[in-house]
Amino acid sequence: MQMAFLVVVWQIVYIVQGFLAYGTAYRLTKRGGDNGVSFFGWMLVHGLVAAIPGIGIYFWYKYRDL
Repeated sequence: MQMAFLVVVWQIVYIVQGFLAYGTAYRLTKRGGDNGVSFFGWMLVHGLVAAIPGIGIYFWYKYRDL
């Protein structure tokens, strides 16, 4: 029961961080090379980071003022 609860919470955090990863990747793309390849690279990196709870929110907070 507790494990199922943790999995559900982790999935919710992963989805939220996935949305935040999209915004962060977009801002970093606009700052650097403004093209699709750059966006794909940033989205890949931040999509992988979203799997770790808390790190995606940290990166979003760190890069939100770009």
